[in-house]
Amino acid sequence: MVKLLVAAASLIAASQAFSLDWQRPDCSAFESFSECRNAESNAYRRQKQQELRDKGLSFWYFERPDFSDNEKVEEALENKVEGVLFVSFTVASDGSVSEVAVKEKSSEDVAVYAAPILAAMKNWQFVPSETSWPNQEWRYQFFFEPEECEADSQDGDCEADPDA
Repeated sequence: MVKLLVAAASLIAASQAFSLDWQRPDCSAFESFSECRNAESNAYRRQKQQELRDKGLSFWYFERPDFSDNEKVEEALENKVEGVLFVSFTVASDGSVSEVAVKEKSSEDVAVYAAPILAAMKNWQFVPSETSWPNQEWRYQFFFEPEECEADSQDGDCEADPDA
């Protein structure tokens, strides 16, 4: 029993450390920032879809979040609020999704993106199966292209030109 509690506590601590220590992906290997962001997003989606398929779950319908017409989200995007949200959900045997909730977030600021994400995920549909699948998880990252630094800038939100 004690071993089980220690294992559960270490698992919780490890997952919290990962989300709380989130850092933007390293895009130095890519020719452009948009190529990096697309590669990161596509690789994660493919990996998660494969994990779900390995469990016996397949998407029928995958809806992307709609961040338009939301003043707070538009302001966060304009201000380049970065971070990560981990969202948990349950897939019922009929393929519908329920119990969609933010499980963890890297900061309070990034929580502004949650409402459109949760709304989209509630519309996800999976191929029906004989069992339900509780406690599934999906990650949404938000990171933006860093601005070029001025020669004498000490700003941490910018990137120095390596050719300068």
